Amino acid sequence: MKKLLPVILTAVALFFFGGTAQTEQLRVGSNLRHEKVLLPSSTPDKSRLVALDNELVEGDELGVGILTSYDDPQTKLEVDYVEFYDVDGDLLLVSWIDRFGIWQIAIDRGLLDATRPHVDGVLVELPVGTTL
Repeated sequence: MKKLLPVILTAVALFFFGGTAQTEQLRVGSNLRHEKVLLPSSTPDKSRLVALDNELVEGDELGVGILTSYDDPQTKLEVDYVEFYDVDGDLLLVSWIDRFGIWQIAIDRGLLDATRPHVDGVLVELPVGTTL
């Protein structure tokens, strides 16, 4: 019974307090090491996009990373989708323009852990206007 109680409490908590993040289907992507990364289903399908550029980004606060930009030939914009990787090849952030013309962003959920930021391999979409 002692082993079953935490499972029951977790199931009840997810049922009553679970949001759309737990029920949203995820899309499988990959990082630069070809390891599986889970993305929100609302991210664009990269097979329809054209890779434009890879840039090494260096910053005092952000450190070093790789920014990859993509174009959707079906839109008039030059850049429709970007990915940011750390130097180890972990996908940390994606950003895109949705069908309403609004920039969206998804970040690795492990980086949102204030006590111990880490790379989790699951990106979660942040609502527009979210303060970090």
